[in-house]
Amino acid sequence: MHKNHQRLLFLGLLFSGVLVAMLLAVNCGYARISYDQVLMTVWRPWESGASLVLVQIRLPRIVLAVLCGMGLALSGCTLQSVTENPLADPGILGINAGAGLMVVIFLAYFPSLHLYAMIYQPLFALAGGLLVAVFLYGFSRRRGKVNTDYLLLGGIAAAAGFSALMVVMGADMENNSYQAVARWLAGNIWGSSWYQVKTLLPYLLVLIPFLLWRAGIMDVLQLGEETASSLGIKVEKERLLLLFIAVALAASCISVSGGIGFIGLVAPHIARRIVGVRHGYLLPASMLTGGLFLLLADTAGRSLFQSIEVPVGIVISVLAAPYFLYLLHRR
Repeated sequence: MHKNHQRLLFLGLLFSGVLVAMLLAVNCGYARISYDQVLMTVWRPWESGASLVLVQIRLPRIVLAVLCGMGLALSGCTLQSVTENPLADPGILGINAGAGLMVVIFLAYFPSLHLYAMIYQPLFALAGGLLVAVFLYGFSRRRGKVNTDYLLLGGIAAAAGFSALMVVMGADMENNSYQAVARWLAGNIWGSSWYQVKTLLPYLLVLIPFLLWRAGIMDVLQLGEETASSLGIKVEKERLLLLFIAVALAASCISVSGGIGFIGLVAPHIARRIVGVRHGYLLPASMLTGGLFLLLADTAGRSLFQSIEVPVGIVISVLAAPYFLYLLHRR
């Protein structure tokens, strides 16, 4: 079988896996819903007693998990390509923490804007993510080039600093608000609704197609600055543009899902091992892998222990942190 056919087959299998995982996730949780009831709810929601649980609680959570996984995985894949660092991830580089800090500031100090959270919350998150990105770009730039070692170290420091600020700010809140912020910081899709899906979807519908359109440019950038420049590519402009897209993807996802890390690290590595380094295949494979991984982790977090619900950010960290240490050891 031709390699391209194998890659397309893998993409088809990933897409099918996402659909199967969504179907299984519908029936996982405290209240069991038979698949006959699921079909009845889909076709005649007004006649089914399970419509409230399925349509208003589980389906938006499932859809949001897939969308956030896709966005975070694409962000990580783009960051790894732009920085030429296989350890780059929006969580490790502190972009998630910067976006999270601005969301906490929005929740704590701008109550008058909460009625328009669909507009302002992602914008606050984007501002925080861009703030970290600008800091990292300036900190890691040496002799006209981005030093990947400085980028990683600066990102770890930024993540630690912003996370500490979020904890300090949360400690000064009322008990109910602090608990909500603590759940959000842990990375929790609990309580999601179609409102969060509507908040995130416009960003993904704009950013993902644009990123896929630049896949060829990303391939050329991997050949090196001199080769890319000789082919007519404005290297610095393209890198800054791709960096902005990666930050915007991560920030928009974090604004509705909380501090979920490692998806952008693990998903591109898994996809790269199977489809190779050509971004025309790597970006869709990373996107589907991230969506599948986050959905399975969220389903496991709410199904393994019926009495409690483990935040998906903790599940992801437990599963992916050893893989990060393995990559770090290899470098």
